[in-house]
Amino acid sequence: MLSFFEKRDPWGNGYAIWVLALLLFCAPFLITTLKQIEMRNDVETWLPEDDPQAVLLDWYRGNFPTQDRLFLTWDDSSVDDPRVELLAARLEGYVKPNGVAQRGSPYVSEVMTPREGLEQMARQNIEMDEAVSRLRGLLIGHGAFKIRLTDLGKERPAQIQKEIIQRAQEELQIEVSVLPAAVLWEPPIEFEAFADIQQREPVTALEDVEDSQEEDLSEEEGYPQLDYPEHDFQLTWHGVHPESEEAAQMTKLVNSIMSRPSTQNPDGISLVEECFFSAGTPAALVVTLSEEGGAERDAAFDSIRQIARECFIDVETLHLGGRPVGAETLDQEVSKATFDPTAPWYFRSIMGLSALVSFVLAFVMLKSFRLGLLVLAVSMYATLLTVALIPMTGSSMNMVLIVIPTLLSVLSLSGSIHLASYWKHAAHADMKNSIVNAIRMATLPCVLASATTAIGLASLMASPLNPVRDFGFFAALGCGVSLFFVLLVLPALMQLWPGTAPDEHEVNAKQWEKLARVLIRFSTPVSLSCLALLAFGVYGLQFFQSETKVVRYFPEDSQILTDYWFLEDHVIGISTVDTIVRFDEKAQSDLEFLERMEIVREITGKIRTHQEITGAISLADFLKKVEKPGEDARTFQKIMYNKRSNTVQERVTEGEIEAAASLFTIADKDTPSPIKGDTNLSNQGDEIWRISAQAYVMPDNDYGLLMSELNEISQSVLKFHAGTNHTVTGMVPVFLRTQNALLESLVNSFSLAFAIIAIVMVVLLRSPVAGVIAMLPNLLPICFVFGLLSFMGKRVDIGTMITASVALGIAVDGTLHLLTWYREGIKMGKSKEEAIELALGHCAPAMWQTSFIVAIGLLVLAPASLLMISRFGVLMAALVGAALIADIIFLPALLAGPLGNIIKKTVKVESASTKQDVAFEDVLSVEDLEHAQREQRTDRSSDSSPHLVLVQPPQSGNLNSK
Repeated sequence: MLSFFEKRDPWGNGYAIWVLALLLFCAPFLITTLKQIEMRNDVETWLPEDDPQAVLLDWYRGNFPTQDRLFLTWDDSSVDDPRVELLAARLEGYVKPNGVAQRGSPYVSEVMTPREGLEQMARQNIEMDEAVSRLRGLLIGHGAFKIRLTDLGKERPAQIQKEIIQRAQEELQIEVSVLPAAVLWEPPIEFEAFADIQQREPVTALEDVEDSQEEDLSEEEGYPQLDYPEHDFQLTWHGVHPESEEAAQMTKLVNSIMSRPSTQNPDGISLVEECFFSAGTPAALVVTLSEEGGAERDAAFDSIRQIARECFIDVETLHLGGRPVGAETLDQEVSKATFDPTAPWYFRSIMGLSALVSFVLAFVMLKSFRLGLLVLAVSMYATLLTVALIPMTGSSMNMVLIVIPTLLSVLSLSGSIHLASYWKHAAHADMKNSIVNAIRMATLPCVLASATTAIGLASLMASPLNPVRDFGFFAALGCGVSLFFVLLVLPALMQLWPGTAPDEHEVNAKQWEKLARVLIRFSTPVSLSCLALLAFGVYGLQFFQSETKVVRYFPEDSQILTDYWFLEDHVIGISTVDTIVRFDEKAQSDLEFLERMEIVREITGKIRTHQEITGAISLADFLKKVEKPGEDARTFQKIMYNKRSNTVQERVTEGEIEAAASLFTIADKDTPSPIKGDTNLSNQGDEIWRISAQAYVMPDNDYGLLMSELNEISQSVLKFHAGTNHTVTGMVPVFLRTQNALLESLVNSFSLAFAIIAIVMVVLLRSPVAGVIAMLPNLLPICFVFGLLSFMGKRVDIGTMITASVALGIAVDGTLHLLTWYREGIKMGKSKEEAIELALGHCAPAMWQTSFIVAIGLLVLAPASLLMISRFGVLMAALVGAALIADIIFLPALLAGPLGNIIKKTVKVESASTKQDVAFEDVLSVEDLEHAQREQRTDRSSDSSPHLVLVQPPQSGNLNSK
């Protein structure tokens, strides 16, 4: 590599000019490639295809094909709100009385309304109250906690509300909000113009509308309007639910407060007539997006909002939820981190601002416009080149890879500053050969640092999560690109734009040598204090918790969290969890169809009562319950029951029951289980029943416990019937699996990286004991920061998880630089204490500059609206700061103790004849540097000997002159 900077092309130009030409030539192609980056953030794609949960999800979707669905409601909606059916018709398409088809939104394929669900049950002669209870928590909301006051209470509602809020907070620790009474929407005169909608049809059926003979369901066939009891105001809180413990406590609290004497009620006369829940308001629509809507989700949501506005709905009160909403919001927030056109001009790119701050600090810390600009150019180019490899390899950007540019700019900046520091020392002694000498000194520590950092990052490829594996691959690849730019491109640019020798104060390290002497003096208490911090971190790790819910990546005041809280508090849980019940040939022969239906109904009913489930539905809910005749029943009754069972089965299998298409199927092939030795997921001819439930995503619930309890519910019913089986799948199991995989990734990747780097340390230091002890400063920042985080009860998400391996690589970077120069000091014959002073004086300035620049640059990410990016920036800054303290405080203290002695025994001290000459890289103190310069001036004045040229790399320590 060194000869590269000395050679000339046939035209007499140095090779450095060709490096610049190549960079300029590739720049347009680089920019074009970067424009092709796509953003994908679907959580279900995180798991690899062969993961058992992913295989199970594919099998489930193969039997019950599902498209992107979202849940939609608004503040004052209700089951009987005419806008509900109007909105559904306008979204899905409808037919006018004259037979003219009115096309709906191209982004919507189907809409399910509460009335539609009730009408399907009405066709099966299911009582209204029973139908409403089956759809509650799915399409029909239980609403807020309603309060009806007595005549006396109506005179002082504000005082009553105030006392309820205060007592709920003090006695129950419940944050209660007051809502006005739910009022049924009264259509304005303009609404009559939409009364001609006679028949709602899916978009795909509009072309054949002239041939359609389907008749509308008349009012007589459907249910009358629901009963909405009068009330004066409503109370709501997070997790409000009729069967919840909080609801029972609030009922007791309200009754006790308003029937006893108080300042508002001195006579103790009852002020509250009744407090209750009433199903029917609000109401939810389930909107299934078309293929076009799934591909253009942002446009689909805009279309839905626009149509809602045309249906007399205040879009400010509209609430959207579901997987498409979460994925699209995540994409938008990730894009905003790169560029947000709605933000102030100085804050439009949080990632760009972070890079800008880092580069400005580089100018300041390096005290050279030339060096600052070259470091800036090299870091930017290396970063953009690595990012361009993402689309070139067919990959896409995601919420984990979005931090790759910041990380790579940090790594490139770190290496560039170290090289610039070496060049300053070299240029101060010998300007002519400064670049070559700087490369000689930088090559070994930079290669080792980049290699160990790449090992730490590449260890992430052991993760079962696709985004983490991608991050590990591209980040490790970026380490190689960064090293190439630091050792080849940056020196080439410095050769093309030569600078002047730095002033003496720029290489003065007296303050660091003073610190070294203090650390040597107090090495024992410093080492023990750092070990105590390490022990505390290890203790705190026992409280470690991981988090993979996408909704946790958004700030508390974001619109998506407002919408999700409203939906889950009043209507429907956002996360889907499905229980698949399977009946094999034996079960089908032993049990009549109606018996199998009742087994599914029993499981559905038990799932519906689970406190983490808002509602559950199965095919059994759309069919009337039929009791099986007892053993002593007449033969005629048994025959009629069997006939009824066969009839219902025929209607289901032939598609006469509308709900059967999405809740029942017959397996058409054998599907093996992804778990070795387990029974097949299904065999050909098996009956497969789907129980679809909605679970809360907003509270801090334990999905592992929920899965276990759902399995227990199914097993409690199926264990009495041979030939039956069940499986729990859906987004809840996917979240649980990714959460477990996240924990596995952190432990496995960090352990792998630590083991490999420890081996490198052992080989480098030629001592297993020294290698293990030298790893302690690298463990300290990770264990302490993550231990403190865990001790404080903070969860680690997929973004913060990757920082452990990254921080390990960065910490090892400083350790290797310091150990390299400590060994060189020992080679020169210096004492252990002198070697520590010289090593710290040489390495600490570059380590301090790099850490300060990197940490401040990362802290700029803190205001990012996407919490994953914000946490990544803050946590990485903390880890970088902790790594700096470990390298310049803990490591020197260890070197002053047993570690320094062990390393000293493994280093061969150079002979006296070799030490007669002075190589620059061995001049690690200002005094030695001044002595070498005096000798050079004496030689020049006498002209009796050639000038001293310092060329020997640090690893050899041999002294050459020319």
